[in-house]
Amino acid sequence: MKKLIATIALLTMVCTMVIGCGGKKSSDQTTAAAQSGAATGETDPEGNPVTEEASTEEETNPENGLPLSKQPDPTAPVLDTVIVMAPVNGKISRVMDAVDELTEESLLTKLIELGTVADGTTFVSFDTSDTGKTQLAGPGGAAGETVAVKNGKLVLSGFKPGDGLDEATAKQAVADTYAENFDLDEVDVELQ
Repeated sequence: MKKLIATIALLTMVCTMVIGCGGKKSSDQTTAAAQSGAATGETDPEGNPVTEEASTEEETNPENGLPLSKQPDPTAPVLDTVIVMAPVNGKISRVMDAVDELTEESLLTKLIELGTVADGTTFVSFDTSDTGKTQLAGPGGAAGETVAVKNGKLVLSGFKPGDGLDEATAKQAVADTYAENFDLDEVDVELQ
């Protein structure tokens, strides 16, 4: 019996708190809402005046579906996204960046800029070759579609690793960067 009375008292206290603390508007909000809703005379299901702002939708561009106030800058340059293996906090990490146009030379320039290789490293040549193997095309390809697996050979001269990197680590970072951005299985870096 004591448990029943204690449970009823607890429920009564919880109900009192919920009713006493919930859903009241301040007088300023109520007055402003009443003034804006008074012009239209409409109310929502709870009896609050409906404002015209809530029912106004912004027009969208039919070409891209974005609101007219959120259109992209037509004068902004179109850049190619690249993933570069670069030193971050003392270890090699994948860094997403952009170049004007993805070329073998622009990728080497980005590697120099991010400190993977030192300034003075120059591009000589880059060739790709089929391995004779195929693999599934992956995202964006038709189901079951396959593509040829390719390898690359990059030739650099005056190669120097970036600050804090040894030659083997920098060379592997360059190979991984080229393999990632040109969709290759592996890249052999040859130094002159």
